[in-house]
Amino acid sequence: ETVFSKRKQMVIVGVLGKSNEAHCNKLVEFGMLNIQPNLEDIAVSDGRVKFYFRTEGDTLFLHFDSTFDNFVMLKLAEEMMSANVSHPSAHFINFNSTIRTRYARVLLFALQVCHVLILVETSVTFDLSYLSLFKSLKIIREKYVLKFLPEMLKNAGVGSFMGKECRLASPRLIFLLSLPETLQKPSKEDIQALEVKLEDFITKTLRNEFIITNNSAMSLFSIPKGKQFVFYTQTKEQCKNTIKDMMMMLSVCFDDPSQTAIISKRNEALMNKLKPYEFIGFPDFKVKLDHSEKRSNSRSILDLVQMLVIETLEPIFDEECTGVKHRTKCGMTLPTIGHWYEMFQFMYQLFIENPAKSCYNDFEPEYKSYLENFHALVDIEEQLFREVGEQGLELAMLKYNEMLPMHYSSSYHESKYQDALHLLGQYARGPQLKPCVEKLKGYCDSIWISGKQQCEYPSLRGNPCLMGKHKSLDASDHSSGVIYVSSCNCGRIQGHREDPYTIRQANYEFYQIMAKSCSNCNRLEHVQFPVFEPSTSDFRAAEFINKNLSNLMTFESTGRTESDVNNINLYRSARDSPFLSSSERSQNCFTNFSFNTVSYDGPDRTCDGAQAKDRNEELYKKDWALNHKTNTEEMVGIENCNIDKNRTTDSKNQKDEMMFKVSVAEKMTAIALDPEPRFDSVKHPSTTEYLPGMLHAASPAGLLPRFPSWSLVCLGSSSIYTHNTGLPEHVQSGFLSGSNYLLPWDVNVRLEHAQSWAASYEKIRLRKKTNLHSSKSFERNNSFTLKIFIGVEYECLRGHRFIMKSPDSILRSATEIARDSGSNVVFNDMPIYFPCPCRNAINNTAQLMRVHIITPKAPVNVIIDPKVKIFQNNMQSSFTFNTGVAQSIKLTQSSYWILRLPFVYEGDTGPLEPPPEVNPNSAVIHGVLMAGMYGIRENELNEESLLGS
Repeated sequence: ETVFSKRKQMVIVGVLGKSNEAHCNKLVEFGMLNIQPNLEDIAVSDGRVKFYFRTEGDTLFLHFDSTFDNFVMLKLAEEMMSANVSHPSAHFINFNSTIRTRYARVLLFALQVCHVLILVETSVTFDLSYLSLFKSLKIIREKYVLKFLPEMLKNAGVGSFMGKECRLASPRLIFLLSLPETLQKPSKEDIQALEVKLEDFITKTLRNEFIITNNSAMSLFSIPKGKQFVFYTQTKEQCKNTIKDMMMMLSVCFDDPSQTAIISKRNEALMNKLKPYEFIGFPDFKVKLDHSEKRSNSRSILDLVQMLVIETLEPIFDEECTGVKHRTKCGMTLPTIGHWYEMFQFMYQLFIENPAKSCYNDFEPEYKSYLENFHALVDIEEQLFREVGEQGLELAMLKYNEMLPMHYSSSYHESKYQDALHLLGQYARGPQLKPCVEKLKGYCDSIWISGKQQCEYPSLRGNPCLMGKHKSLDASDHSSGVIYVSSCNCGRIQGHREDPYTIRQANYEFYQIMAKSCSNCNRLEHVQFPVFEPSTSDFRAAEFINKNLSNLMTFESTGRTESDVNNINLYRSARDSPFLSSSERSQNCFTNFSFNTVSYDGPDRTCDGAQAKDRNEELYKKDWALNHKTNTEEMVGIENCNIDKNRTTDSKNQKDEMMFKVSVAEKMTAIALDPEPRFDSVKHPSTTEYLPGMLHAASPAGLLPRFPSWSLVCLGSSSIYTHNTGLPEHVQSGFLSGSNYLLPWDVNVRLEHAQSWAASYEKIRLRKKTNLHSSKSFERNNSFTLKIFIGVEYECLRGHRFIMKSPDSILRSATEIARDSGSNVVFNDMPIYFPCPCRNAINNTAQLMRVHIITPKAPVNVIIDPKVKIFQNNMQSSFTFNTGVAQSIKLTQSSYWILRLPFVYEGDTGPLEPPPEVNPNSAVIHGVLMAGMYGIRENELNEESLLGS
């Protein structure tokens, strides 16, 4: 009642700032507390105001708890983290912004309701971050507070004594700082000199920033001119030793008669027991000892405050004014505490409580504008980061738009975005970084998607389409812009080819176009591979599911025999033949041959009834029966044809010879077993459905592709090739120097029925009036050596061609060719992909594209059955591709044949991309041309064969 009476006038002194203790009480250094703050309730909170009354000086102290107190800040951080457990922690800048904004509200409120304000610092220097707060609050007070506060105070009926400035006075600011603890205590003179230097620095800084001016009405606060306003204090030991402080207070309590008078004699014994030792209540332990010398040397902040209070209670002049014209009375008001407290409660609601609400729609427009814009004006750091982030965002957008092509891929888009993001990161900081990154991402994506997105549909070689994003029904409408160099079917000329998007483009259409430019391709003899021939216009691609991941479909489900799938058992049967010696097995000189004694003159290898009538009926039946047994029993006529390989020794030279022995009796037996061909057992291809991909071992039976992926052409006579000069450039262009030679393959053969050959040969030559002694010469030379030239050609995407001399080495000169060098490529799997020796660092992988075969002048035919196996998933699965021809292909005698392999291989699930890099030592893990491709077949006894030999 005494304090808040409406007749009592007091000076209001506010204490605000920083603290490190849990109690957050900054009045410890004033020496006016009647109880140790550690013994009080330490439940601090932001914006709490505690009142302390001092009767000696007519002073009311207001102690403000704010977010600059460490434990208040810690409590706020815990509340923010517990409120958003599921969300990530707030950015430090956001947290610091909240701390500054809340402290600024308390500081503005204290400047409105106090005569004197003491800012407490825990360090030895002035915190320069106060400058931005002071400038922001000065703007807020002039722009908002002076507009809404007078009207609201008038409507509330409080604060009429405050005048148009709506504050008690231009509050005087005092800075209380702490000296660090050192071993040597500084002298009083040193401390005073430090205070004077800091005062000069603060005055100069505040005036330079226009925070204080000569006109106190336009200043946020004032500082006493020519008087002390900076005070350094040293932390007292007793303030830190809580137990000692409690003992001193307890001693005073026991010694004070006023305190012990109320204690009855009954409780006196109990009080004596509470004494920690016997003499605790004696005067020597009193804290209120009168040491005049100590008091004269002591320095107290309370003395400085009391001096300002005395000046406030007396009529004074504005000390900010230095000129005579401005020498006027200062507008300072000393209201009664009762009226002041009414004003305090109302303003506390305006400045502290209402800003904590989530909605401001119920307030006056001016006041609402103040609440909404307060944070933006105070938090200049967020504004700085926002402006810098916007500047960086603009530069990053310009960076992304630099030299953009008409269409570009996702990888190029990502690269440009990363460059722009790197530039943004050099500017954007703090909480604005994430929103700026999101804006940049959205901007870059919108630019790319709206008209600049590249199609990126991959070609069969894995190159993306360079055209704009488009919907195409036909894959051939795409274009990657990549150009390769490839040779035609016969290898005579080379041309540029676009990166293919369909198997038809890769393996058929390009070579058809090249054939129009080549002078050889269209006029050369070529083998027709089986293709789909529709019987109606309503044909379609077959739909099937290959459930066997190993690409080997069961024979029961497809209706095919094992010989239709693979000839591996065929070679295994030959290898396990009892007629082979151990040395022959180890040298693998026979295992990959497929010998057969039957053949047809025409390229067509299907059994037709009309052809049977034109031929010798008995020979046709024998041939068909033997071939039928070969396909169903996988023995290549070993049982029915009795083909043996014996070792003979010549007196002059010891060589391995291949003997062809045909037993007529056994042929007749075969015919008797199956006198009439059963054409209904042959699987006829479909004429309504075609195979959508390429033929391979696991393809459904009866389905054929619409176009051939292979090519087999005859360049002409074997005389085209000369082993001394190799392949000439005008015949085969693009070969690397020294790698244009074919490899010789010597095969020793002896024909057991050479006498019948000689007799027939004699009759024909007599009829042609030839030499009579030729038959004897042929009879004596029934054993002869076949010289076959083989060339496994590779071609890279730049058109470089070369011959391989073994599965892991390239032929580089003619001197590397030895006798029978061709056996290295005949009896081994040759890799499909191999590094090209050219200097191209990108796409230097060459592919096996052609096989050159020069057949000998002899009464035998070279037969081929090419099979390519492409491996996938580290050789865990594979596809074995074939030409689709049921029988081995017979090549004419003394001719130059070229087999062109597919440019791209396609399985059931799509194209099989070639490896980007190939190691020469492990090239076979990607795919091979399987060994066993070459074979020899005895020629038929006719006039053409004899004359050709």
